[in-house]
Amino acid sequence: MKRTKLRIKGISTTSQLKDDIQYLVRLIVTMRDGGCILRSIRGCGAIASVLDDKVVSDTVIQADHLITRANSATYADTRLIVCLCKGCHGWKHWHEKEYDALVKTIFHKERIELWDRCQAEVHAHKTHKMDWSMEKLALEQELKKWKEKLVD
Repeated sequence: MKRTKLRIKGISTTSQLKDDIQYLVRLIVTMRDGGCILRSIRGCGAIASVLDDKVVSDTVIQADHLITRANSATYADTRLIVCLCKGCHGWKHWHEKEYDALVKTIFHKERIELWDRCQAEVHAHKTHKMDWSMEKLALEQELKKWKEKLVD
């Protein structure tokens, strides 16, 4: 029996929508955060901007989901996603408790409460069915607002 290679990435409509969502999320958090949110605290100095719908930076800029992307309910919620440089994102994986504590010093009380509520739902194994087309549309509208805000 001949074996074929496993497909690394899905080609379904849902898979494509999630790719589009991640692209939009990265643009939004980069515009909002202006680069790595830990740049002053950890000294990485990673700044970034968006030009012609592309992230512009001297370093690799990533969107970090504070709650795993496996949780559909928070997958496209930019309040629970932050901009990090590749170095700080890698550091997070070895120092997650310290990372969480640092990020919570930056956030407003309401955002921390949202993070805690959503984390509790993850631990309670609550599931959510998502309309990924609607999530993408909402992100497109959010990106449009950020672009308008930066022009003003």
